Amino acid sequence: MVSLCIVGLSHRTAPVDVREKMAVPSDQLEHTLRRLTELPGVREAMIVSTCNRVEVYAAVERGDSAELVRRTLIEGRALPATLRAHLYSHEGQAALRHLFRVTSSLDSMVVGESQILGQVKEAYALAVDVGTVGSLLQRCVPRAFQLAKRVRTETDIARSSASVASAAVDLAAQIFGELQGRSVLVVGAGKMGDLSARHLRAAGVDRLFVVNRTRARSDELAARLGGVAHDWTELDRLLAEVDIVICSTGASEPVLRRDQMRKVMRVRRGRWLFVIDIAVPRDVESEVGKIENVYLYDVDALDSVVRSNLDGRSKEAVLAEEMVSGEVDRFHAAERTQGVVPTIKALRARFHEVAVAEVERVAGRAESDKDRELLRQLAESIVNKLLHEPTVALKREAAEADAAVLVEAVSRLYRLPAGDEEPVPARVLSLRAREGES
Repeated sequence: MVSLCIVGLSHRTAPVDVREKMAVPSDQLEHTLRRLTELPGVREAMIVSTCNRVEVYAAVERGDSAELVRRTLIEGRALPATLRAHLYSHEGQAALRHLFRVTSSLDSMVVGESQILGQVKEAYALAVDVGTVGSLLQRCVPRAFQLAKRVRTETDIARSSASVASAAVDLAAQIFGELQGRSVLVVGAGKMGDLSARHLRAAGVDRLFVVNRTRARSDELAARLGGVAHDWTELDRLLAEVDIVICSTGASEPVLRRDQMRKVMRVRRGRWLFVIDIAVPRDVESEVGKIENVYLYDVDALDSVVRSNLDGRSKEAVLAEEMVSGEVDRFHAAERTQGVVPTIKALRARFHEVAVAEVERVAGRAESDKDRELLRQLAESIVNKLLHEPTVALKREAAEADAAVLVEAVSRLYRLPAGDEEPVPARVLSLRAREGES
Protein backbone atom coordinates (compact mmCIF):
# COMPACT_ATOMS: atom_id res chain seq x y z
CA MET A 1 0.00 0.00 0.00
CA VAL A 2 1.31 3.44 -0.96
CA SER A 3 1.49 6.08 1.79
CA LEU A 4 2.71 9.65 2.15
CA CYS A 5 6.19 10.12 3.67
CA ILE A 6 8.05 13.34 4.49
CA VAL A 7 11.77 13.63 5.20
CA GLY A 8 13.43 16.97 5.85
CA LEU A 9 14.47 19.72 8.23
CA SER A 10 13.26 23.21 9.02
CA HIS A 11 13.93 26.25 11.17
CA ARG A 12 12.53 24.21 14.08
CA THR A 13 15.24 21.54 13.89
CA ALA A 14 18.21 23.21 12.21
CA PRO A 15 19.99 26.59 12.40
CA VAL A 16 20.58 28.57 9.24
CA ASP A 17 24.14 27.25 8.73
CA VAL A 18 22.71 23.71 8.54
CA ARG A 19 19.76 24.68 6.34
CA GLU A 20 22.02 26.36 3.83
CA LYS A 21 24.10 23.19 3.49
CA MET A 22 20.99 21.08 2.96
CA ALA A 23 19.30 23.47 0.49
CA VAL A 24 18.82 22.04 -3.00
CA PRO A 25 19.88 24.60 -5.65
CA SER A 26 17.21 25.29 -8.25
CA ASP A 27 19.36 23.88 -11.05
CA GLN A 28 19.63 20.55 -9.18
CA LEU A 29 15.98 20.09 -8.27
CA GLU A 30 14.99 18.21 -11.42
CA HIS A 31 17.93 15.82 -11.16
CA THR A 32 17.29 15.19 -7.46
CA LEU A 33 13.59 14.50 -8.06
CA ARG A 34 14.44 11.87 -10.65
CA ARG A 35 17.02 10.27 -8.36
CA LEU A 36 14.46 10.03 -5.57
CA THR A 37 11.87 8.27 -7.72
CA GLU A 38 14.51 5.76 -8.81
CA LEU A 39 14.86 4.59 -5.20
CA PRO A 40 13.23 1.24 -4.34
CA GLY A 41 9.71 1.82 -3.07
CA VAL A 42 9.61 5.56 -3.88
CA ARG A 43 6.91 6.08 -6.49
CA GLU A 44 6.41 9.87 -6.36
CA ALA A 45 8.41 12.85 -5.08
CA MET A 46 8.24 16.60 -4.59
CA ILE A 47 10.91 18.84 -3.01
CA VAL A 48 10.23 22.05 -1.08
CA SER A 49 13.51 23.96 -0.62
CA THR A 50 13.24 27.42 0.94
CA CYS A 51 15.25 29.54 3.35
CA ASN A 52 13.43 27.93 6.29
CA ARG A 53 12.92 24.30 5.22
CA VAL A 54 14.13 21.53 2.94
CA GLU A 55 11.59 18.72 2.69
CA VAL A 56 10.96 15.74 0.42
CA TYR A 57 7.31 14.72 0.05
CA ALA A 58 7.17 11.17 -1.31
CA ALA A 59 4.68 8.42 -2.05
CA VAL A 60 6.29 5.23 -0.74
CA GLU A 61 5.37 1.55 -0.61
CA ARG A 62 8.22 0.24 1.58
CA GLY A 63 9.00 0.66 5.25
CA ASP A 64 12.65 1.53 4.60
CA SER A 65 11.93 4.20 1.98
CA ALA A 66 12.35 7.08 4.45
CA GLU A 67 15.87 5.88 5.23
CA LEU A 68 16.67 5.67 1.52
CA VAL A 69 15.48 9.27 1.08
CA ARG A 70 17.66 10.37 4.02
CA ARG A 71 20.69 8.71 2.46
CA THR A 72 20.01 10.40 -0.86
CA LEU A 73 19.74 13.81 0.80
CA ILE A 74 22.97 13.34 2.78
CA GLU A 75 25.35 10.73 1.38
CA GLY A 76 24.01 11.07 -2.15
CA ARG A 77 25.02 14.75 -2.17
CA ALA A 78 28.31 14.21 -0.30
CA LEU A 79 27.11 16.22 2.72
CA PRO A 80 28.44 15.71 6.27
CA ALA A 81 26.86 12.77 8.11
CA THR A 82 26.30 15.06 11.12
CA LEU A 83 23.41 16.70 9.24
CA ARG A 84 21.32 13.56 9.74
CA ALA A 85 20.69 14.57 13.35
CA HIS A 86 18.62 17.53 12.14
CA LEU A 87 16.35 15.48 9.86
CA TYR A 88 12.84 14.41 10.81
CA SER A 89 10.41 12.10 9.07
CA HIS A 90 6.62 11.73 9.10
CA GLU A 91 4.52 8.98 7.58
CA GLY A 92 0.84 8.39 6.90
CA GLN A 93 -1.56 10.69 8.74
CA ALA A 94 1.31 12.48 10.51
CA ALA A 95 2.81 13.33 7.12
CA LEU A 96 -0.54 14.54 5.81
CA ARG A 97 -1.02 16.75 8.88
CA HIS A 98 2.47 18.20 8.40
CA LEU A 99 1.74 18.99 4.73
CA PHE A 100 -1.52 20.70 5.67
CA ARG A 101 0.18 22.72 8.45
CA VAL A 102 3.02 23.78 6.14
CA THR A 103 0.77 25.06 3.35
CA SER A 104 -1.47 26.81 5.91
CA SER A 105 1.67 28.55 7.29
CA LEU A 106 1.16 27.05 10.77
CA ASP A 107 4.64 25.52 10.69
CA SER A 108 6.32 28.69 9.39
CA MET A 109 8.78 30.81 11.33
CA VAL A 110 6.22 33.55 10.75
CA VAL A 111 2.81 31.97 11.39
CA GLY A 112 0.32 33.35 8.87
CA GLU A 113 2.85 34.44 6.26
CA SER A 114 1.83 33.93 2.64
CA GLN A 115 5.14 33.06 0.95
CA ILE A 116 5.19 29.36 1.86
CA LEU A 117 1.98 28.58 -0.04
CA GLY A 118 3.46 30.01 -3.22
CA GLN A 119 6.70 28.11 -2.64
CA VAL A 120 4.87 24.79 -2.23
CA LYS A 121 2.83 25.52 -5.36
CA GLU A 122 6.04 26.12 -7.31
CA ALA A 123 7.53 22.88 -5.95
CA TYR A 124 4.41 20.94 -6.95
CA ALA A 125 4.33 22.48 -10.44
CA LEU A 126 7.98 21.56 -11.00
CA ALA A 127 7.42 17.97 -9.85
CA VAL A 128 4.43 17.72 -12.20
CA ASP A 129 6.55 18.99 -15.10
CA VAL A 130 9.36 16.55 -14.29
CA GLY A 131 6.84 13.70 -14.06
CA THR A 132 7.43 12.67 -10.43
CA VAL A 133 3.86 13.34 -9.25
CA GLY A 134 1.37 10.48 -9.25
CA SER A 135 -2.07 9.74 -7.88
CA LEU A 136 -1.24 10.14 -4.17
CA LEU A 137 0.39 13.56 -4.39
CA GLN A 138 -2.34 14.56 -6.86
CA ARG A 139 -4.88 13.88 -4.13
CA CYS A 140 -2.93 15.29 -1.17
CA VAL A 141 -1.29 18.50 -2.40
CA PRO A 142 -4.24 20.22 -4.13
CA ARG A 143 -6.29 19.36 -1.02
CA ALA A 144 -3.63 21.17 1.04
CA PHE A 145 -3.92 24.21 -1.23
CA GLN A 146 -7.69 24.29 -0.76
CA LEU A 147 -7.28 24.08 3.01
CA ALA A 148 -4.70 26.89 3.03
CA LYS A 149 -7.17 29.11 1.18
CA ARG A 150 -9.88 28.31 3.73
CA VAL A 151 -7.54 29.07 6.63
CA ARG A 152 -6.67 32.46 5.15
CA THR A 153 -10.29 33.40 4.40
CA GLU A 154 -12.03 31.93 7.46
CA THR A 155 -9.55 33.05 10.14
CA ASP A 156 -7.65 36.26 10.87
CA ILE A 157 -4.32 34.45 11.05
CA ALA A 158 -2.87 36.35 8.10
CA ARG A 159 -4.19 39.79 8.97
CA SER A 160 -1.65 42.28 10.28
CA SER A 161 0.76 39.38 10.39
CA ALA A 162 4.29 39.76 11.58
CA SER A 163 6.78 38.69 8.94
CA VAL A 164 10.51 38.54 8.36
CA ALA A 165 10.09 41.55 6.10
CA SER A 166 8.17 43.59 8.69
CA ALA A 167 10.62 42.46 11.37
CA ALA A 168 13.43 43.94 9.28
CA VAL A 169 11.58 47.26 9.24
CA ASP A 170 11.07 47.13 13.02
CA LEU A 171 14.77 46.53 13.62
CA ALA A 172 15.80 49.27 11.20
CA ALA A 173 13.50 51.68 13.03
CA GLN A 174 15.04 50.67 16.38
CA ILE A 175 18.54 51.39 15.05
CA PHE A 176 17.93 54.53 13.01
CA GLY A 177 14.78 55.90 14.63
CA GLU A 178 13.07 57.78 11.81
CA LEU A 179 13.38 55.93 8.47
CA GLN A 180 12.34 58.81 6.28
CA GLY A 181 15.23 60.03 4.21
CA ARG A 182 17.19 56.76 4.58
CA SER A 183 18.56 54.82 1.59
CA VAL A 184 18.40 51.09 0.82
CA LEU A 185 20.52 48.81 -1.35
CA VAL A 186 18.92 45.54 -2.49
CA VAL A 187 21.59 42.98 -3.40
CA GLY A 188 20.02 40.29 -5.58
CA ALA A 189 16.54 40.09 -7.04
CA GLY A 190 15.04 37.50 -4.66
CA LYS A 191 11.39 37.57 -3.62
CA MET A 192 12.11 38.16 0.08
CA GLY A 193 14.44 41.05 -0.78
CA ASP A 194 11.69 42.50 -2.92
CA LEU A 195 9.16 42.13 -0.07
CA SER A 196 11.49 43.63 2.55
CA ALA A 197 12.26 46.58 0.31
CA ARG A 198 8.54 47.20 -0.18
CA HIS A 199 8.02 47.28 3.60
CA LEU A 200 10.92 49.70 4.02
CA ARG A 201 9.53 51.88 1.22
CA ALA A 202 6.17 51.97 2.98
CA ALA A 203 7.94 52.96 6.21
CA GLY A 204 9.34 56.07 4.51
CA VAL A 205 12.74 55.02 3.13
CA ASP A 206 13.68 57.59 0.51
CA ARG A 207 16.17 56.22 -2.02
CA LEU A 208 16.41 52.61 -3.24
CA PHE A 209 19.13 50.99 -5.33
CA VAL A 210 19.28 47.49 -6.82
CA VAL A 211 22.36 45.44 -7.75
CA ASN A 212 22.19 42.00 -9.34
CA ARG A 213 24.67 39.94 -11.34
CA THR A 214 22.16 39.91 -14.20
CA ARG A 215 21.47 43.54 -15.08
CA ALA A 216 18.09 42.78 -16.67
CA ARG A 217 16.81 41.39 -13.37
CA SER A 218 17.99 44.42 -11.43
CA ASP A 219 16.35 46.73 -13.98
CA GLU A 220 13.06 44.84 -13.58
CA LEU A 221 13.10 44.91 -9.76
CA ALA A 222 14.15 48.57 -9.64
CA ALA A 223 11.28 49.48 -11.95
CA ARG A 224 8.77 47.68 -9.70
CA LEU A 225 10.09 49.34 -6.55
CA GLY A 226 10.66 52.80 -7.97
CA GLY A 227 14.42 52.49 -7.51
CA VAL A 228 17.59 52.74 -9.56
CA ALA A 229 19.49 49.72 -10.95
CA HIS A 230 23.27 49.55 -11.00
CA ASP A 231 25.90 47.14 -12.32
CA TRP A 232 27.43 44.57 -9.97
CA THR A 233 30.80 46.34 -10.30
CA GLU A 234 29.35 49.29 -8.35
CA LEU A 235 28.50 47.17 -5.29
CA ASP A 236 31.30 48.45 -3.00
CA ARG A 237 30.63 52.09 -3.88
CA LEU A 238 26.94 51.72 -3.05
CA LEU A 239 27.72 49.86 0.20
CA ALA A 240 29.70 52.90 1.28
CA GLU A 241 26.76 55.23 0.61
CA VAL A 242 23.52 53.57 1.76
CA ASP A 243 22.08 53.09 5.27
CA ILE A 244 20.38 49.70 4.85
CA VAL A 245 21.41 46.64 2.80
CA ILE A 246 19.06 43.75 1.97
CA CYS A 247 20.77 40.61 0.64
CA SER A 248 18.67 38.01 -1.16
CA THR A 249 20.73 36.35 -3.91
CA GLY A 250 20.79 32.72 -4.97
CA ALA A 251 24.58 32.48 -4.61
CA SER A 252 26.11 29.35 -3.07
CA GLU A 253 28.91 31.40 -1.46
CA PRO A 254 28.83 34.70 0.49
CA VAL A 255 28.79 37.82 -1.66
CA LEU A 256 29.73 40.15 1.22
CA ARG A 257 32.89 39.13 3.07
CA ARG A 258 34.65 40.44 6.18
CA ASP A 259 37.72 42.00 4.49
CA GLN A 260 35.55 43.64 1.85
CA MET A 261 33.23 45.12 4.49
CA ARG A 262 36.15 46.39 6.60
CA LYS A 263 37.26 48.48 3.63
CA VAL A 264 33.69 49.69 3.09
CA MET A 265 33.36 50.75 6.74
CA ARG A 266 36.63 52.69 6.58
CA VAL A 267 35.16 54.69 3.70
CA ARG A 268 31.94 55.22 5.70
CA ARG A 269 33.99 56.68 8.59
CA GLY A 270 31.91 55.17 11.36
CA ARG A 271 28.42 55.65 9.93
CA TRP A 272 26.09 52.80 10.96
CA LEU A 273 25.21 50.15 8.38
CA PHE A 274 22.21 47.87 8.83
CA VAL A 275 22.55 44.57 6.88
CA ILE A 276 19.59 42.16 6.47
CA ASP A 277 20.66 38.78 5.10
CA ILE A 278 17.54 36.84 4.09
CA ALA A 279 19.32 34.41 1.77
CA VAL A 280 19.88 30.71 2.44
CA PRO A 281 22.70 29.89 1.85
CA ARG A 282 23.70 33.14 3.56
CA ASP A 283 24.99 36.03 1.46
CA VAL A 284 27.01 37.64 4.26
CA GLU A 285 29.85 36.08 6.24
CA SER A 286 28.93 35.93 9.92
CA GLU A 287 32.19 37.72 10.84
CA VAL A 288 30.83 40.84 9.17
CA GLY A 289 28.52 41.28 12.15
CA LYS A 290 31.54 41.74 14.43
CA ILE A 291 32.74 44.82 12.57
CA GLU A 292 32.11 48.01 14.54
CA ASN A 293 28.90 49.85 13.58
CA VAL A 294 27.68 47.02 11.32
CA TYR A 295 24.35 45.55 12.45
CA LEU A 296 23.91 42.17 10.75
CA TYR A 297 20.71 40.11 10.98
CA ASP A 298 20.07 36.81 9.22
CA VAL A 299 16.76 34.92 9.08
CA ASP A 300 17.40 33.25 12.44
CA ALA A 301 18.21 36.54 14.15
CA LEU A 302 14.96 38.03 12.84
CA ASP A 303 13.03 35.13 14.37
CA SER A 304 13.03 36.60 17.89
CA VAL A 305 11.60 39.87 16.60
CA VAL A 306 8.90 38.01 14.71
CA ARG A 307 7.89 35.91 17.71
CA SER A 308 7.38 38.94 19.90
CA ASN A 309 4.66 40.12 17.50
CA LEU A 310 2.64 36.89 17.39
CA ASP A 311 0.88 36.77 20.76
CA GLY A 312 -2.30 38.44 19.53
CA ARG A 313 -2.80 35.80 16.84
CA SER A 314 -2.70 32.70 19.03
CA LYS A 315 -6.51 32.25 19.01
CA GLU A 316 -6.57 32.34 15.23
CA ALA A 317 -3.81 29.75 15.12
CA VAL A 318 -5.90 27.47 17.37
CA LEU A 319 -8.84 27.80 14.96
CA ALA A 320 -6.57 27.02 12.03
CA GLU A 321 -5.19 23.94 13.80
CA GLU A 322 -8.76 22.70 14.32
CA MET A 323 -9.41 23.16 10.60
CA VAL A 324 -6.29 21.14 9.81
CA SER A 325 -7.39 18.31 12.14
CA GLY A 326 -10.83 18.19 10.57
CA GLU A 327 -9.40 18.09 7.07
CA VAL A 328 -6.97 15.30 8.00
CA ASP A 329 -9.88 13.23 9.34
CA ARG A 330 -11.99 13.84 6.23
CA PHE A 331 -9.14 13.01 3.88
CA HIS A 332 -8.28 9.84 5.80
CA ALA A 333 -11.93 8.71 5.72
CA ALA A 334 -12.08 9.34 1.97
CA GLU A 335 -8.87 7.36 1.46
CA ARG A 336 -10.23 4.42 3.44
CA THR A 337 -13.40 4.51 1.33
CA GLN A 338 -11.23 4.58 -1.77
CA GLY A 339 -9.58 1.38 -0.54
CA VAL A 340 -12.78 -0.65 -0.92
CA VAL A 341 -13.46 0.55 -4.48
CA PRO A 342 -11.62 -2.42 -6.10
CA THR A 343 -13.78 -4.83 -4.07
CA ILE A 344 -16.96 -2.99 -5.07
CA LYS A 345 -15.92 -3.07 -8.71
CA ALA A 346 -15.10 -6.78 -8.56
CA LEU A 347 -18.43 -7.49 -6.82
CA ARG A 348 -20.37 -5.62 -9.49
CA ALA A 349 -18.43 -7.37 -12.23
CA ARG A 350 -19.27 -10.77 -10.70
CA PHE A 351 -23.01 -10.00 -10.40
CA HIS A 352 -23.19 -8.54 -13.89
CA GLU A 353 -21.39 -11.55 -15.30
CA VAL A 354 -24.02 -13.88 -13.81
CA ALA A 355 -26.90 -11.62 -14.86
CA VAL A 356 -25.70 -11.33 -18.45
CA ALA A 357 -25.20 -15.10 -18.69
CA GLU A 358 -28.77 -15.69 -17.53
CA VAL A 359 -30.16 -13.06 -19.91
CA GLU A 360 -28.30 -14.61 -22.82
CA ARG A 361 -29.58 -18.06 -21.84
CA VAL A 362 -33.26 -17.08 -22.08
CA ALA A 363 -33.10 -14.22 -24.59
CA GLY A 364 -33.38 -16.58 -27.52
CA ARG A 365 -36.90 -17.54 -26.44
CA ALA A 366 -38.09 -13.94 -26.43
CA GLU A 367 -40.53 -13.05 -29.18
CA SER A 368 -38.96 -9.70 -30.18
CA ASP A 369 -35.92 -7.45 -29.79
CA LYS A 370 -38.04 -5.25 -27.52
CA ASP A 371 -38.65 -8.18 -25.18
CA ARG A 372 -34.95 -9.03 -25.13
CA GLU A 373 -34.09 -5.41 -24.27
CA LEU A 374 -36.65 -5.48 -21.46
CA LEU A 375 -34.98 -8.62 -20.08
CA ARG A 376 -31.60 -6.89 -20.09
CA GLN A 377 -33.00 -3.80 -18.35
CA LEU A 378 -34.72 -6.00 -15.77
CA ALA A 379 -31.46 -7.85 -15.04
CA GLU A 380 -29.59 -4.59 -14.72
CA SER A 381 -32.16 -3.19 -12.32
CA ILE A 382 -32.12 -6.32 -10.16
CA VAL A 383 -28.29 -6.26 -9.96
CA ASN A 384 -28.22 -2.60 -8.93
CA LYS A 385 -30.89 -3.08 -6.27
CA LEU A 386 -29.19 -6.17 -4.86
CA LEU A 387 -25.81 -4.42 -4.69
CA HIS A 388 -27.02 -1.13 -3.25
CA GLU A 389 -26.96 -2.15 0.42
CA PRO A 390 -23.64 -4.09 0.23
CA THR A 391 -22.01 -1.11 -1.55
CA VAL A 392 -23.29 1.35 1.05
CA ALA A 393 -22.17 -0.96 3.89
CA LEU A 394 -18.66 -1.35 2.46
CA LYS A 395 -18.22 2.41 2.03
CA ARG A 396 -19.66 3.15 5.48
CA GLU A 397 -17.44 0.56 7.19
CA ALA A 398 -14.40 1.89 5.37
CA ALA A 399 -15.12 5.48 6.38
CA GLU A 400 -15.78 4.65 10.04
CA ALA A 401 -13.32 1.83 10.78
CA ASP A 402 -11.09 -0.82 9.29
CA ALA A 403 -13.02 -2.53 6.49
CA ALA A 404 -10.46 -5.31 6.00
CA VAL A 405 -12.60 -7.97 7.72
CA LEU A 406 -15.71 -7.10 5.69
CA VAL A 407 -13.71 -6.92 2.44
CA GLU A 408 -12.21 -10.35 3.15
CA ALA A 409 -15.66 -11.83 3.89
CA VAL A 410 -17.20 -10.42 0.71
CA SER A 411 -14.23 -11.57 -1.37
CA ARG A 412 -14.45 -15.12 -0.01
CA LEU A 413 -18.26 -15.37 -0.27
CA TYR A 414 -18.30 -14.37 -3.92
CA ARG A 415 -14.85 -15.71 -4.90
CA LEU A 416 -13.68 -12.28 -6.00
CA PRO A 417 -10.18 -11.82 -7.48
CA ALA A 418 -7.55 -11.02 -4.84
CA GLY A 419 -4.67 -8.59 -4.88
CA ASP A 420 -3.58 -7.55 -8.35
CA GLU A 421 -5.66 -10.13 -10.25
CA GLU A 422 -7.82 -8.79 -13.02
CA PRO A 423 -11.53 -8.71 -12.11
CA VAL A 424 -13.87 -11.06 -13.90
CA PRO A 425 -14.74 -9.44 -17.25
CA ALA A 426 -18.37 -8.41 -17.51
CA ARG A 427 -19.80 -9.27 -20.91
CA VAL A 428 -22.48 -6.67 -20.51
CA LEU A 429 -23.45 -6.19 -24.19
CA SER A 430 -26.14 -3.53 -23.87
CA LEU A 431 -26.24 -4.05 -20.10
CA ARG A 432 -24.44 -1.03 -18.69
CA ALA A 433 -22.49 -1.43 -15.48
CA ARG A 434 -22.90 1.73 -13.40
CA GLU A 435 -19.64 1.65 -11.47
CA GLY A 436 -19.73 3.70 -8.30
CA GLU A 437 -23.51 4.09 -8.23
CA SER A 438 -25.05 3.62 -4.81
